[in-house]
Parts: sequence; C-alpha cells; structure tokens
Amino acid sequence: MYPKYIGQRIKSARMNSGLSQDQLAKKLDLHRPTISQIESGKRALDTVELVALSRILKQPLSFFVEPNPDTPTADDELNILYRADDISENDKPVIDDFIRLCKDYAEIEKFSGIEKDIPFPLWKKPVRTKPQAIQDGEKAAISLRKLLDLGTSPVKDLASILENHGIKIFYRSLESTTAWGFSVSSKELGHCIFVNTACVRSRQLFTLAHELGHIYMDQKHSVTLFREHDSLNSTPQYGNTNLLEVRANVFAAAFLIPGDELGELLDNVHYTGKKYITPHIIRYLCGYFGVSYPAMVYRLHNLDYFGKDKREELLKNPIRVSSDHSEPQPASLPERYITLALEAYRSMKISIGKLADYLRTDLYNARRLVKDLSIRQVQ
Repeated sequence: MYPKYIGQRIKSARMNSGLSQDQLAKKLDLHRPTISQIESGKRALDTVELVALSRILKQPLSFFVEPNPDTPTADDELNILYRADDISENDKPVIDDFIRLCKDYAEIEKFSGIEKDIPFPLWKKPVRTKPQAIQDGEKAAISLRKLLDLGTSPVKDLASILENHGIKIFYRSLESTTAWGFSVSSKELGHCIFVNTACVRSRQLFTLAHELGHIYMDQKHSVTLFREHDSLNSTPQYGNTNLLEVRANVFAAAFLIPGDELGELLDNVHYTGKKYITPHIIRYLCGYFGVSYPAMVYRLHNLDYFGKDKREELLKNPIRVSSDHSEPQPASLPERYITLALEAYRSMKISIGKLADYLRTDLYNARRLVKDLSIRQVQ
C-alpha cells in the first residue's frame, strides 16, 4: 500500500485541515509520535484507521491510497517548483496537493467548455533596466486596473476578482517554507497562484498582487517563487530575474495603492507637507488600503513623498497595523471551483464519486451537499 506515499497524503490532508499532529492524534485516540511515524511511512495503517482518517480529514479514500502518477508532475515548470530549495521537505505534500488541485480545476473547466487563458490581453514585455522595470510596473498596474474596471478604490477582495477572470487562486499554509507564495502558468493548467496563509493578511494580499504582476507582465511566464528577500526593491541585482521581481513589486504596490487615491487620502487627513509624513499617518493609510507598513513606506518613497534617508528611518521601527492581523485560516476550495464541479455533476458530466474526489470529501458529504442544494441531474 506504499506506506510512505500514504503517509505523505495524510500529512498533506492534515496540514490543509489546519490540524497539528497532536490534534489529529487526539481525534484518533493515538499518541502524537504514532502520527509522526504514520506520516513518515514508518508505521502502516489498518483499514479501520484509514477510514477514520478519511472522515476526520474530509478526504475520499482514493486520495490516500491511489498512487498519483503525476507526483512529481511531468511538466518541467512544476518540477522546478517541486524541487525548489525554498520549499522544505515538510511542505512538499502541500505542493503536491496544489498541483493536483490545479489539474482538477483545469479538468472541471474543460467539462464546462471554459478556456483556460485569461479573457483580457496580457502586457508581456521584456525588461532590461531597473528604471524601465519601475516605469513599466507602474504603467502595467494602471493598465490592468482599467481593464478590470476597478477605478482607484482599494481592492481587498482581489482573489474573487481574479477567479472571475479565470486565474486559479489557492490559499494553503506552508509551515516551514520561506516562500510567501508562487505562481504557475502552463498550457495544461492555465494561470494558477498559491498564497501561503502562514503569512499575515497584508502579506497575503501583496503576494497575490505580486504574482498577478508576473502573470500579466512576464514573457513566457512559467513558474515564479516569491520570498521575503524578493519583496524589497533594494534587493541586490542578479540580472533579469531580479529586474522581474522589481517590476512585480512596483506593479503590486501601484495596483494595491493607486497614486491618485493615495494623494486624495493624504489631503483628507490634513497632510500639510512631505516632511510631516509620520508613522501614525502611514498606519492610517495601511488600514485603508489593506497593505503592510513596509509596503506603504516603499510606495510613498517611490512616489517621491520623501527620500531614501526618510524611508530608512521609517523602516527602522516598523509598527503593527490592522491589516497585519490574521486569524488561522483553514484550507478551502475556491467558490468558483466548487460551483463548476457541482454544475458538471448536474449536467451529468461527472459521477457523484468524481464530484466527491473534486471536492476533497467522501461520498456521504457529497450526497448531502447535492441534496441540500437541491441539485438534480439533467442531460
């Protein structure tokens, strides 16, 4: 039964359920070291234990026992992601689950006759210098806001907007990995973004906008991994790769914090001159736009509200802002994904068993959901 493989699948499901090994052990009436042994493949499971795990972790039995030939996937782009140094061994089961979800999402879209590409033109321009990267990031953010008809107001529910335009968004926790998130683009999968929910809320939003920038602007985008040292415009340059990160950072800041709206907001709080930008004003701006303190400081600096010395002074003693507060977020499937899966079942494109697989649940819960929503199959 491939104990090591089953152990990896159990760990993936446990992490996505937001359970610690201690919590899972209590639910199964086992000791925590036993769970550790199971997840590492050093202890086999009997049928009763596996069924119990399936119910507790809300996954079909097939999730645990059917070897996945696509792990690691045959796609070169996803192999790069799976083997990245910034992805720890402990978190690879979550990456594996992300890959499976992306493939399932693409399958569901195919049942619905939906094209995987974004239904608006992409920027897709090369970048050769840092000034060009900064200029293009700003222009591209303005361009995409117009395409999405967002005006200049804050965009805090960016995930829903992108989902409605065909970009697949998944929120999952990576417990021991330095990556804030990553994105993947391929002919098979379309465009997919992973956001690490172990990060605070403002960082999650910035990560989402940053990876959107890569998808929108990078030529031949395949895989990009976003880490803390990539988030600063002052990162030492390492050729075009770093320039792409600089451009994506500028894009994310400009997309989330439009310059016109920022200027009007400062006027409304009686801003009387550039030298009076203080931490309490920055805290207010962060709360309004839903971004972090460092992101706002860099944005104000890039818009020439103050110079480099003032920027460094403000960054020396960062303050906590309301947008940094984040409660533990359980793993959930995108609403669009769930809706398309249910529609595929209603139109008899898939069976109830396949629906349960797509929804990462068992047959009982799948049938109950179909009944609660009064879904009747029609051809």
